[in-house]
Amino acid sequence: MSSFFTLPASQRKRKREDRVAAPGSKKRGVAVNGDSRGKQSSQRQERDESISGSESEDDQGSDVSGLSDEDGDTSEDSEQGETGADRRLKLAERYLDNIREEVDEVGFDAAEIDRDLIAERLKEDVDEAKGRIFRQLATQVDLPAASLSFFRADTQSTTAVAVHPPFAYTVSKDRTLIKWELATPRADEPPALSNGDSGRRSHPGRTKPKNLKFVKGLRKVRGSRERQGHTGNILSVAVSPSGKFVVTGGDDKKLIIWEADTLSPVRTFTQHRDAVSSLAFTRHISSHSSGEQLFSGSFDRTIKTWSLSPGGHAYVETLFGHQDNVLSVASMMTDQCVSVGARDRTARLWKVVDEAQLVFRGDSSRKEEYKTNNIECVTAIPPTHFVTGSDSGALSLWSIHKKKPLHTIPLAHGLDPIPPLDQLSPETDVKTAARNARFMRRMPRWITALTAVPGTDIVLSGSWDGWIRAWRVSEDKRFLSALGPVGCPSPSSLSLLSSSSLSSSSQLKQTLFSDNQTNSPTNPEIEPAPEPVSEPEPLLKGVINSIAVFERRPTSTKSTQNEKGGLCIVAALGKEHRLSRLKCFENNHHNGASAQGRNGAVVLEVPFLDTVEQQHDDDSGSV
Repeated sequence: MSSFFTLPASQRKRKREDRVAAPGSKKRGVAVNGDSRGKQSSQRQERDESISGSESEDDQGSDVSGLSDEDGDTSEDSEQGETGADRRLKLAERYLDNIREEVDEVGFDAAEIDRDLIAERLKEDVDEAKGRIFRQLATQVDLPAASLSFFRADTQSTTAVAVHPPFAYTVSKDRTLIKWELATPRADEPPALSNGDSGRRSHPGRTKPKNLKFVKGLRKVRGSRERQGHTGNILSVAVSPSGKFVVTGGDDKKLIIWEADTLSPVRTFTQHRDAVSSLAFTRHISSHSSGEQLFSGSFDRTIKTWSLSPGGHAYVETLFGHQDNVLSVASMMTDQCVSVGARDRTARLWKVVDEAQLVFRGDSSRKEEYKTNNIECVTAIPPTHFVTGSDSGALSLWSIHKKKPLHTIPLAHGLDPIPPLDQLSPETDVKTAARNARFMRRMPRWITALTAVPGTDIVLSGSWDGWIRAWRVSEDKRFLSALGPVGCPSPSSLSLLSSSSLSSSSQLKQTLFSDNQTNSPTNPEIEPAPEPVSEPEPLLKGVINSIAVFERRPTSTKSTQNEKGGLCIVAALGKEHRLSRLKCFENNHHNGASAQGRNGAVVLEVPFLDTVEQQHDDDSGSV
């Protein structure tokens, strides 16, 4: 009896090909042997075929109908001469007509429009805080039309200023912290009146800031027997982005946190081993911390990070690397800051999360006549650029991707005049005094204050020449160019102050001798010299120790529709430099009583041009 297993392989293969049933499979639902499964599968296939057939018939019918419709449309279009662009235009017009009908029936939702405007403004502020916005605002400000308002209290030299609109905070060398309320300029104020005698502008409608609160020295704290406060000169101040806290640092090695509303001390930190010279808040809260992030620089060559929140304040970390006193700190972005060390001539970018630092060396080249000994101050242009100012009067633009500055402007604030011979030498003989002073040369005014308008291409610098100077960062962030001094009716008159045309020794000697009228016939050995260029009377009388700036943006609400847009610049003035007893302004301005410096602060309101509000959206761009 033959069996399947006893048949030859050729017959088995031929028999498998002749089988009607589907080949064996391991898939579920496929019949291998048995009539029931085969029947079920055949019935299922027939049902599926019937369904798919009906669908395909419907599809074919629809396709046929669609083709007929299209043929009809094309025939009609061909008769009318319309194209696809004309049809799209008709659809767009029909859509706009429908929207107009809905608006006419329902009307505008003013609340929704306000919410959209607020959301757009908040998004723009966040982008500026993170450095994603870089607006070309330099061409839209009217620097000569700036108004001036001087305010002061009975204090010593003002060392620093911080602003959180509409409040300003100033600190001085006599341990005083003052809170001011800035006045808001109105658009309906009368225009500025030119004062022909001094060349300044008077603004009758402008009011001075109002003194709200002040704290001096030690102060008692409720619930504690200890008295908190500064026991030495206050050198720096900063206000948190939320406006809840004010932080001060002084040469008494203390860092004190104050409540902004009441100016009551909250907590005092003594982690620094030397004077606290600089403070800087990040512009937004870090995702790695529970509060607002603060950086502090000190003469102990370290930078410390702090976390401030309503629930508590804590010390976070110490950054080491500088080889000399840290004079200035600026926040680049979250968990990143840039700092400068005085005589080590370096700027350092600190990456707190990565525990890394980038070193940028500001050594002068051999071709420069005035060498850089100290880097005094720094300001950040997020996310990848910053600007430094040195004691040689040079402004340098840096990128975090380059170890050398991209562009440098030497002698940004000009040169100091040489004092008269009777002050330089006790010699009564003019020839002997001139011979002793023949090797003297004019020295540059170093940069004492530096800041940038957030999110824009404007940088402001200060020294003791009596002017705050504005600089423009190019669109590609590779160059710096001068915009002119703030509040000067004719900026061209100050062009000679920052030029190096009189820096050669021969011309300086001629200037020196001409200042003292030694080019007379009784002195034949001295060559006649040209008359020196007289400097205009300074607008700000004193050393500019600190600058704070913010942008005034008029809103569309009815209550503030008369608010005037522009830049609000607040500068701290003093007879002395904030870190020393040097009276730079009085020693280098020999104009009698007008050379006396003043202790206090000034507010400069720089208006926008008429077209700036219309071009505000066009000037914005992403980095």
